[in-house]
This record gives sequence, C-alpha cells and structure tokens, in this order.
Amino acid sequence: MKLIKPLYLSAALAIALASCSTQKTSVYAPISAPDNMPVKVGKLAEKDLKRWSHLDLIKDTVPGMSVDRAYDFLKGKKSKKVIVGVVDSGVDIDHEDLKPVIWNNPKEIAGNGIDDDKNGFIDDIHGWNFLGKAEHENMEFTRILKKGDTNSEAYKKAKEAYDKEYNEVIQAKQQLDFILNASNTLKKHLKKDTYTLEEIQKIQTTDPAVNQAKMVMSQVLPQTGNDLKKIDEFKDQVYSQVNYHLNLEFNGRKLVGDNPDDIKDVKYGDNNVIGPEKEGAKHGTHVAGIIAQTRGNGLGGDGVASNNVEIMAVRAVPDGDEYDKDIALGIRYAVDNGAKVINGSFGKYFAQHPEWVYDAIKYAASKDVLLVVAAGNEGL
Repeated sequence: MKLIKPLYLSAALAIALASCSTQKTSVYAPISAPDNMPVKVGKLAEKDLKRWSHLDLIKDTVPGMSVDRAYDFLKGKKSKKVIVGVVDSGVDIDHEDLKPVIWNNPKEIAGNGIDDDKNGFIDDIHGWNFLGKAEHENMEFTRILKKGDTNSEAYKKAKEAYDKEYNEVIQAKQQLDFILNASNTLKKHLKKDTYTLEEIQKIQTTDPAVNQAKMVMSQVLPQTGNDLKKIDEFKDQVYSQVNYHLNLEFNGRKLVGDNPDDIKDVKYGDNNVIGPEKEGAKHGTHVAGIIAQTRGNGLGGDGVASNNVEIMAVRAVPDGDEYDKDIALGIRYAVDNGAKVINGSFGKYFAQHPEWVYDAIKYAASKDVLLVVAAGNEGL
C-alpha cells in the first residue's frame, strides 16, 4: 500500500496537508569523530539542499550518508553491475534521468510477442507488470469483509479496522466538502479559478457566505503553503479511500483477470511496467530515482548507486493494498531474472496469504538476494 494518512481540520478549520566470484575485501579503520565537530552554520546553498543526503558529516559538516565520499573511495576499483528489482507502483522507464539505468532483458527480443527466454513472460524487456491495467484496489481488510466469513477471527479484526477507518474518512470527507464549498464561493466572488491568501484578505463585502469562506480559507491556505493544488491532492486522497479502498462494491481485480487466491494461476499481467498512467507510477519512479537516477547530469538529484546498478521494474503495488500473490510472484520474478537486490517500499496490516510472501523471501535468500523493505511509515 502506498500509505496515505488521512488529514483533518483543526478546531480552526486548518488542515495539515502532507504531501517511500569472491573478491578481496578492502579493510580500513573506522573514522572517528573529532572532539570539536565542525557545525554547518547558516542556511545551506540551494545545491546542497537538493543533495544534502549525499554529503559527509566530517568533510562537509552535513549529516548525510557520505555517498560522495564513498564514490571517491571507490575510484579506480573494479565494480560489477548489480540489478536492483523495484517492486512498487510501476517505474517511468521513459524518464530522462532514469533511462540510462533501466534494466534490459538481454534474452528477450522486444515486440515480437514471443517468450524468447522461456521464463513465462512475453516481451518482459524491462520487467513485469503484475497488475495489468488495474490502478485502484480495496484495502486488505475490505477484501476480507467481502468474503463474508463473519465467524472467523480475521473477519472480526478486519471489521474493527474497517469501521474505524471508514468513520475517519467520512469525517474527513465532510470537512473536505466544507473547504471545497468555501473555496468555490471565493472563486465565484473573485471570478477566477485560483487565488492567493493576499487576494482573499483584501476582500471587502457584506455577503455573509463570502465572509465565512474568507475566514475558512484564510486559515487553510497557510497550511498548504498558499498552494490550492494541495487541497486538490487532499481531495484525491479522500475520494480514493471512499470510492476504492473502502468501497465494498468495488472490484479492482476484475481488470487483471486472474484468481488472486490461487498462487499457481500465473498467466496474467503484461510488460507495461509504467502502468496505465504515469501518474500512478510516481512512487515507484521516486524510489528508483533515489536508488539510481543519473548522477551529475544537472537533472533533478543524484542517485545513490547510479554508476553500478540497473533498475528492474516490477509493478505490483496498486493504489490500495497490494495482493500477497503479486508480491510473492514479483519477488520470484526479480530473483529468477538476475536481481541481486530487491526494494519493497510498501506494507499493510492485514494479509490473507502471508506464507506465499514468506516463501518468496526464503527463495530470494537461498539465491543470495538481499531484500530491503519499508520502515518508518507513521513513526513505526
């Protein structure tokens, strides 16, 4: 699941809008911190703000990961390309900062409609899309409720989680609708589709509806950085929860066409690793960028391991909760096709087939593949 935390109004109607072969080993003495550690005083330069995490505490007086220092240390040393499988919402393989590092399946001929390498996936040039054309999904506890096994312990726990989430989302929607109504009132009054805090503060009127809208948005806008688009993002989050995540009538899997409860039903998905819309691949693209976006080209930031990795895209995380089957098969796909590191920036609180994922992790371990998973969401 791409975690989306519900956002609510305070008593003052303000919303907090938030935005996942054996070689010789080099041995060297650890660096000890000096007694008088230099401290960066003042604001960081713009270039340092964009890549502070690559800087070094001692060399740059910035508490980053010392990535630049690591590159200096590795100069002149032999290296081997490592394939990193990004199991996520999809990856924009056409992105100008990622194109040079996207994995190409050397055993597959693009566009011939044939499974050239006999791995069970046709034209998997850059990876595989286990979601097909699907974008939105239920939460796992919603799917458990839909099965209707009311006497099971899993159902009872799912019902408790569903009711709590549903009540919070309905409250958020009511507050959101109040904000949208206020915003639309101001747009109508100003006769424009966008406005700033300064503009609404200058409004002088005896119309009570406009004055109430002015009061509401005067407290909301500072929380959005004076950016109305943040309210639209909040709207998308809330409506996605109402229409898809918690909708007991919604069946996102219908577009995929497989049986998600049958791990042997593997003939599904396609090779479109971006997914139906690039917007839906933003999370996976972001993750791939942190790992390997091209360094030093003046575009955006710099990847941590750009010079030594290739990104294999495995789309298995929808807007909602991922299926255990997709994650398990996604891990196995990455392992079988050469990935030595697999990144999984996702997570959920309910699972119906966790053993499939556990078995896939054990399989990866047996092939000496490292899995890196999400941690820290919601402070956990």
